[in-house]
This record gives sequence, structure tokens and C-alpha cells, in this order.
Amino acid sequence: MKRILTFILIVFGILLLLFYFDILWKSPSFYKIEKQYTLNTPVMDMEEYMNMVSLHRRPYIYSVKSKTKGQVIVLGVEHINDPKNAQFDSIRQYWDAYQPDIALVEGRMGFFFKWTQDPIETYGESGLTASLAKSSNAELYTWEPDRTDEIELLIKKHPAEKLAMFYALRPFFGSSKEERLTNPEAKLQELIDERTDYDYLRHTITSWKDIDSIWQQDFPDLDWRTYSTNYGWPGYFHDIWNSSNLSRDEHMIHIILEQIEKNKTVFVTMGSSHAPRIEKALKTTIQ
Repeated sequence: MKRILTFILIVFGILLLLFYFDILWKSPSFYKIEKQYTLNTPVMDMEEYMNMVSLHRRPYIYSVKSKTKGQVIVLGVEHINDPKNAQFDSIRQYWDAYQPDIALVEGRMGFFFKWTQDPIETYGESGLTASLAKSSNAELYTWEPDRTDEIELLIKKHPAEKLAMFYALRPFFGSSKEERLTNPEAKLQELIDERTDYDYLRHTITSWKDIDSIWQQDFPDLDWRTYSTNYGWPGYFHDIWNSSNLSRDEHMIHIILEQIEKNKTVFVTMGSSHAPRIEKALKTTIQ
């Protein structure tokens, strides 16, 4: 027993050292907003964005500076994992130019082991941004609201059963078709177990067969196993998707405004659709 305890303490000590020296990373923390702000211009919804989705530049980069306080640098890029892509050079250049105090990334990522993994290959733009923040001792958060906060907002507009389906299917559709088609039922079941264990959603959907049955009834001409969203969801899911994107973007903007008020330089990376959708809200609200 003494040897086992000693071994556990040694392993625990090694893990602490790996975290301390940023060799092992955990997911970025959620940011808890201290106050709500009134936006002078609302965030562009997905319906309006669909009219410009193929027209705007990529990457979509701009900065907004307060006259008396802080500033934000927004980098809307593609969700890709190729370290040779030029968009990652842009992220590095803007980081070096602005030397931000705080970085915000899309998604939560996961654990990362610096000795065996490449941040871009593993987590794309979020991985690179996290790496830059850690090397500069900048604060690092995800700009996503935590699931509980998001559900609290969406349950006021959408049925719990449909929300549970949406939360399970969103990461499923986000994976590659090759990955999905390797036992799709088991993969979806795993996501149901993980993504619906929250107040309001719990026990509304319990099996992939529940989703399969509802999907076949509501979308008989589509197969959820191979369906591709491509900036769009079928039927009522489109409304949920739009509401979810708005709530996420509004949460991000509140974080930015709060940090600018504290005279901080904020560096935010995100998928290319978010950047133009929040631009007017930021530029008309930041004074």
C-alpha cells in the first residue's frame, strides 16, 4: 500500500510539473461574464449571413479600438489543420504585432501533450492561438458559453427533445464522413450520453434509435448518417442552429466588451462566418 501511494504521488507530481511548464495543457476555461452590455447593433443572424457567405474575404481580419480603453483583434479563419496554410502565418503576425493580454478561442479543445502533438494539426487555429497565449503568458479562455448557460437561453425558444437531438447531432455532423460511417450508431449514442446530460434535456432522448425514429418521420428523404450541413440544417434544426450561433456570438461579444473596458488587448480566433457577423455589433458598440 505504501508503494502504491508513493507511486501515485510521484505520478501526480509529474503531471503538476507538466502542466506548470505548459508541456501538458487542459481545455481552456469558460469565461464567466460579470455584466451584460447593450449592443448598439444586433449580431447578424444566419439568414442574413447566407446572402454573403460566398462573397466575403477569408481570412476575415479586423481590429476595433476604443478611444479611451482597450482593443480587440478579430481573426475569422477556416477550420483546417494544415500547418502550411498561410492563415496560420497571419495569426502569428497579428499576435506579434499586437502582443495581446488575453486570447479567446472557439471550442474547448481538449488535453494536449506538447512533446507528441502539433497544436495546429490537433486543434487548428484554436491550438495555435492557445500555443501563442501560453508562450506569452497571456490569459486564455474559450469564448463559448458553457452548455448550461446556452441551454438556459435556448430552452425558452425550442422544445427540449429537439434541443437534445441538436446537441447530439452537431458534433456528429462536425466530424468527417469517413469517421462518421465507422459505426455511426455507436458514435451517435456516445454523443447522446455525453451531450444531453443536462437539466431540461436529461432523459428526453436516450438512444440513437430515438433520433433515428424522429429523423425518419420528419426528414424521410435524408439520412442522418451521411447528411452534410454545409451552413444549413433541415427544418426546425435550422432555427435552433441560428439561435445557438446568435447566443454564442453574443456571449463572445460581452467578453470582448468587458475586457476592453478593463483596458485589455483582446485576441480572438473563430470560424470565418463569425467574424463578419459580429463586426457591426463590435464597431458600433465599442466607443
